[in-house]
Order: sequence, then C-alpha cells, then structure tokens
Amino acid sequence: MADYYLAAAVELSREVQRAVRATDANGGATSAQQRRLYPLSILRRIATGPAIGAPMDSRARVAQQRGVGGDAREPTAQLGRGRAVLVRAVAVLGLLTFSFMLVFVANDAAGRVGQQEQLVPAGSREAQMGADRPGEAVHITGAVAAILIGASGLAGLIVRPRRAGSATQTVGASVAMLLTVGIVGDPDNYGGQASPVDLAFVVMAVPPLAAGVLAAPWRAWRPVALRRPRLLLLAALASPGLWYGFDQGMMQRNTWPPLADPHHQAHWYAMSVLAFLIVVVVAGAALAGRGWRVAAASAGAGASALALASLLSPASASALHPLWAIGAALWGLAVLVATWDGARRSRS
Repeated sequence: MADYYLAAAVELSREVQRAVRATDANGGATSAQQRRLYPLSILRRIATGPAIGAPMDSRARVAQQRGVGGDAREPTAQLGRGRAVLVRAVAVLGLLTFSFMLVFVANDAAGRVGQQEQLVPAGSREAQMGADRPGEAVHITGAVAAILIGASGLAGLIVRPRRAGSATQTVGASVAMLLTVGIVGDPDNYGGQASPVDLAFVVMAVPPLAAGVLAAPWRAWRPVALRRPRLLLLAALASPGLWYGFDQGMMQRNTWPPLADPHHQAHWYAMSVLAFLIVVVVAGAALAGRGWRVAAASAGAGASALALASLLSPASASALHPLWAIGAALWGLAVLVATWDGARRSRS
C-alpha cells in the first residue's frame, strides 16, 4: 500500500512539472486556476486507493501510446483477496461440472463405459444416419478438444483469477453449452420433448458462467477498442461452424434411447458444444485482456484436431467433409499463427 501511494505521489509531481513547462511555453497564458486542474485525476486516484488500478510504469505507458499488443498494457480485473478466493472456488466447481458430461462422452465413445451393442434405430432420419456411421474417432477427439478449451480457461482463473482473458474464455464456454442445451431440448425417450431444456445440463453451465462473471465484473465488459482484428476476422470466417453446431445439436435432439443410434449418449451434444466453443472463444480472444493467448491457441488446436480426425476417419459419425476438414485445418493453423505473432509482438 505504501508503495502505491509513493508511486502516485511521484506521478503527481511529474504532472505538475509538465503543467508548469506547458505554461512557460505558452508565455504564461495558463492561469493559476487552470494549472491546479492538471493533477486532479491523480489526486482522485490517490483518494480512491489501489482498487482503481496502480499507476503504469514508463514501459507500459510507452507500449500503450504506441499501440503495442503486449500483456503489459492489458487490463486485469481488480479483485479483492476475498473475491479472488471466491473466483477460485467457483472455478474449481465449474471445472468439474463443465467437464463431467464431456468426460463421460469421451469414455463412452471409447467403449469404457455404457453399452456398446448395436441399437435399433427409432425411425428418425438422424437415428438412422448415426446407425449407419458407428465410428467414434471424431466424437472422442471432439469431446477431448472441448474439455481442453473450456478447462484451460477455468484453470487460468484458478491460477490467476484476475486475468480478464481467462474470464472471457470461461464465459464463452458457458455460452456454448447453453446454446447447445437450447437446441437439444429435453428428449423424452419416445421421440418427443419432455421440456424445452434439460435442467441438468443448464445446472452444469452455471458454475463456469458464475466464475467468469465474478472474475470480470460487469464494468469490465464495457465496449473496448478492437485489440486483435485478425482474430476477429478469423472468428467471422469460422461462422459456418455455427451451422455445424446447430446440426449436431439437432442430431442429438432427434436420437433418443432406448431405440436410437449408438451415439445417442450425448455424443452429438459434445460436438455441438465444440463447434460453438471454437467460434465464440476466438471472437472473445480478439477483445479480451490478459490470458487471451491460451483461449485462442486452444480453440485453434481444437479445430485442427477435429479436422485431422475427420480426414483420418472419414466414415466416423460427425466427420467433416474432406474439403471442409481441410478448410478447418487451415483455419486452425491460421489462428495459431496469429496467436504466435501476437505473442511475439508483445515481447518486442
């Protein structure tokens, strides 16, 4: 605390000196009253304390003036110690709830849990399509990729709860889950819907969403200048992935146990979450603060993994068409290159 006020006092002294020099340069045209107004912003910062934000050092100020995209000038959420502990606790819970169903899907697709006998299709077009493509390589890859993208943001909040980029990534993961839940609904196992949404899946999305919102309060979500236009452009180019996510959600909605295809145990659900995750997280990384590189890199790697699995196992369920798979692979590589280049610029 003492260091903070000492730094603020030094900055106040520098502002006063600048005001005096500006007055001398103008031939003394600035009045004494105007001269006293220069340091008011610094005095306000001193009065409100370090919760508003510590003064930037000279290197951070130069980086901000030059527009360099380094983390030195990225905003961080200003959290007290108690709130930081709360963010960590909620993020741990969110890590468990977000990963639970996806871990189950990965293990079910790998044959470690659940029943693996061929089920009789229930008569829907989607169930028959799933029965005709029993391969699970893409579903395993998709579930693992979705876990890594969502879990890396939550892990970032557990380690450093003040990183705004991790908060944005976590909120994006929750939004992806809720979008999928709204599409899938709540199949009643007889070809209909028991309710508009499955409350169990909604509950799973609440802890990660709460962790992200707690780590980045509403005032931190104000519109900000575009930090990484290339990532935002790449997110826009990935918009066809939103249709893929919708399609996979509808596959889940129209396949139901006990008469269904072998993928009905939320396999399509996992692929829908992954598709929405990739687009939303990359778009968020274009605007986010510290921690954005983990978000962008994990999404790019997830897209590349999905593309590679589709090319290696084109007969598997949810596999992308080879042309779309090549496009997804190139897109994922472009995201990784943009992330690496942004990191390199921040260090220069």
